[in-house]
This record gives sequence, C-alpha cells and structure tokens, in this order.
Amino acid sequence: MLCSRASGLPLFEPTLYALTELRARNRSAATIQQALRSIMVLYLALDRLGIDLADRLGQGKLLEAGEIEEIVRACRLPLPAFTSEEAGQPLRRSTVVSLERVRMRSPAVETADVDPGTAAIRLHYIRGYLKWRVDTQLLKLSGSQRGAAYAHLRSTADVVHRALEERTPASRSRNLTGQRQGMSEEALARVLEVIKPDYPDNPWKGEHARERNALIVRWFIDLGLRRGELLGVKIPNINFQGNEVLIERRADDPDDPRINQPNAKTYDRLLPLSDELTRLTHRYITGHRRAKEGSRKHTFLFVAVATGAPLTLSSLNKVFVVLRRKCPDLPDDLSPHVLRHTWNDHFSEIMDQQGVSEETEKKMRSRLMGWSETSGTAAIYTRRHVQRKAREVSLAMQRKLNKEPSNEP
Repeated sequence: MLCSRASGLPLFEPTLYALTELRARNRSAATIQQALRSIMVLYLALDRLGIDLADRLGQGKLLEAGEIEEIVRACRLPLPAFTSEEAGQPLRRSTVVSLERVRMRSPAVETADVDPGTAAIRLHYIRGYLKWRVDTQLLKLSGSQRGAAYAHLRSTADVVHRALEERTPASRSRNLTGQRQGMSEEALARVLEVIKPDYPDNPWKGEHARERNALIVRWFIDLGLRRGELLGVKIPNINFQGNEVLIERRADDPDDPRINQPNAKTYDRLLPLSDELTRLTHRYITGHRRAKEGSRKHTFLFVAVATGAPLTLSSLNKVFVVLRRKCPDLPDDLSPHVLRHTWNDHFSEIMDQQGVSEETEKKMRSRLMGWSETSGTAAIYTRRHVQRKAREVSLAMQRKLNKEPSNEP
C-alpha cells in the first residue's frame, strides 16, 4: 500500500486503484509494488507543484503544460532525490504555470537520471492511474452535469495522456555493445567447476549450502529459468517418474509466507529434466532439505539453510554475490539472468547443428521460455549467438573480396 508521509495511513485512491485495477487482474505483488512506486513519484511531484488532484478533477481540470513537464522530469530522477531538503520544498506558482521556466531549470542542480527504461515504466503506470482517476470522476457526474463538463474533462484527459505518452523515453538503447549477453564456454566451464560441493575452493560453507547452491546454478544453466520461476517451484510440481517439472504462475500464493513473493512472469509450461538433474534434485529433497524442520511446513523446493523456510529473492541474490566475490576470475555480471542468456545461446547452437528452420526454432524457444509464439523477446536472448554468426559472415565476405584463404576451423 502507498501511505502518507505525514500520517502513515494508506492513501485512499491509490489503495482503491491497486485493489480494483491491479489485484482484480491477478497482477503479481511485484507488479503492484512497481505501479505504486510510480504513483508515489506522481504524488511527490504533485506535492512539489502544490496540486490537489481531487480538487483539480472536481474543477473539471487535470494538468497544465508546465506541470506535465515537471512530472516527466520527476520520473527521470532516482527516488533518493525526492528525500533531499531541496526536493521537498514546494515550487513557486510561477514555475508551475510557465512551461518555459520549467524547461529552463538550471542543470547545475539536476541529479543523475535513472535508466530510460525506469522512467518509461513510471510514466506508463502514471498514465494508467490518471486515466482511472479521470474515469472515476466522469462516472460521478450526474445527468444534469454531463454535457459540456463531461466533454471538457474527457478531452483534457486525452491531451494529458497523449502528452505523457509522447514524452515517454524509449526503453531500449541504441547502444548494442554493452548489452547483456550469455557467458563464454570457458567461463561456463569454470562456473561448473567451482560450484561442485567437493571442490577445494567452493565459495560456500556447510554441506547444505554447497549442495543446494550447486543445484540452484544447475537449474538455471539447464533450464534457463528466471529467479521467480525457480523459487516458485514446489516439490509436487516435479514428476520424478517422467523427469518433468511444471513451471507454474501463482500470483499472490496464499501458501507462500515470503513478504516479497517471487513469481513467474511468463506462461505456465512443462519442462523436461535430464536424468542427472532429476537425480541431484531428488537427493537434495531427501537429504539436506528433509533434515530442516522448517521445511515440513511448506512444499517449496529450495529452502534456507538456517530455518528451512522458503528461500527468498534476497538470499538467492546473495548466492551469486558470494560466488562472484570469492571467485574473481568469473564474469563480473554473473547472475541468474546471464545464465538465462547462456541457455539461449546453447539452444541456438543446437538448432543450427540440427538444421531447424528459423520459424520452428522461434516457436520451440518461445515454448520453453514461456513466451507467446508471436513474442519478439527471443531477440534479446540471442545477442551472443547472432553476434558470432554476423562476425563469421563478415570475415567470409572480406576474405572473398580480398581472395584470402579461410582460417576458420
């Protein structure tokens, strides 16, 4: 819930919006939190502008040009910027009504901008919330109040919505050189070496932690899962006779005691498990997991070493923090998502070796990753493979033009 800084009580309209618009559509807790954080940015900006949104809507108005610019600027700032003494001061009215004054704000006092994708997400949720507020106000108008007042507020809201949409930054960068890719074969081999429970320089202490963390990394490498998908796996989801696991999306699972519940972002799907991965998983369940008394209160696969409670997102992140810190020769960006990229690289290589058509490959990849068949997400996860193939083609063209012999194996 989004609460007032002054009273500590939940704000009525944002809470109602979260219940009727977000939870009613089965949005996950993480999505609702992200939406409310964006609405928080809106309210902080409105506080600085001295705007009471309910009062504005009651007058049949919404936002002026300079106010839109100020809200867009606020969406580009990191949240700590709003807690500074200067950020908490209300703006003078002259800076609110003048679009030129807002645009000419001195850059010397600006804070470093957040990622354009973050600003885009904030503006996306702000547009949705303002639309909901306007629609709610329009529904309150009685028959005698309809007509000119209704049409004016409706047209004003459309203009504001369009203005915010036009000012939403593109979330994807044109710089392709620094984007996340999968690991090299050498780096992957090194990871598989150091996570072995009996490896002398294994970064974790204790037999339970070593076996559990090795299994976690193997699940990421072998299946290309997201963090929320892995932490959401329950023992009943695993078919040990058929070597399969059901990746299931359960928004707001009542049986999950974790405050920040991990969740699958993609579609439900049934994934095959290798004999080796099935064997290691069964050994963990019947061994170290069963020995923890707290693990008997739930059916989640991976548990905390100390308590046996379901493993949290923060604890999972710490597994990779320790792995990177204790093994400095591993990639600096090693994470579950990098392993997801690595899985997709290996999938592309096998598809090439088997001569699978591009269309069939796309459908198979989308099926295993939980995307729709028409999704364009696959391009994000195949950068290293595409880059390698593009390099080979470019060198082949250069050799042909220069009539050089091929040095490729």
